Amino acid sequence: MMRPLFTTARSFGWSLVGGAVVLCAAASFASAAEPRVELHRKWVEEKDAEGFYPATSTKGHFSILSPIPFNDYTIIADDPNVGQLVLHGLGSKSTDGYEFGAIETERNERTKSPDLIALVHDTAAKLGGTVPPLKVEKSGDEEFVFAAVAGPNRSAFMRVSKTPRSVFTVACEYPTDQREIAEDLCGGYLASFRLSR
Repeated sequence: MMRPLFTTARSFGWSLVGGAVVLCAAASFASAAEPRVELHRKWVEEKDAEGFYPATSTKGHFSILSPIPFNDYTIIADDPNVGQLVLHGLGSKSTDGYEFGAIETERNERTKSPDLIALVHDTAAKLGGTVPPLKVEKSGDEEFVFAAVAGPNRSAFMRVSKTPRSVFTVACEYPTDQREIAEDLCGGYLASFRLSR
């Protein structure tokens, strides 16, 4: 069972979400013009009975239970190759080095279907980490993969998935020396992710 992280959290920079999630989603915006950011809700502090922060994306199609307060936003950019890129996110960062982020990147008729395992390996390489063998699973029209990326200083637990409509990246990044705590905390965070139809 995931336990809340009792810490003071803060927003951090324009990215608004965890580093691993940004790294995984950044390729989509590589050739895009300057993005427009819509901040729907900032620093949401409403808890449920168990002490978590229920986070439902305002314009996206997903929800998750956050251990700390979160930001809810949309990023839009125009790309010459694929047209308009739209990303919906929920994310935050704690003062003790944990970063929680969930991002939906909308697909359109011009975007290619991503290789989920390649996305994880790209993220691992940027963190200087390694990834054990991965297996893509399927539930309904969603394909997904869970991964543990182990880096020298920073590590992450990730859930990357795709549907015909969107690509979803959920990550909990943490200081590598806190893996024992992170396994429970991050595992529960990823497990709480839900698609909304």
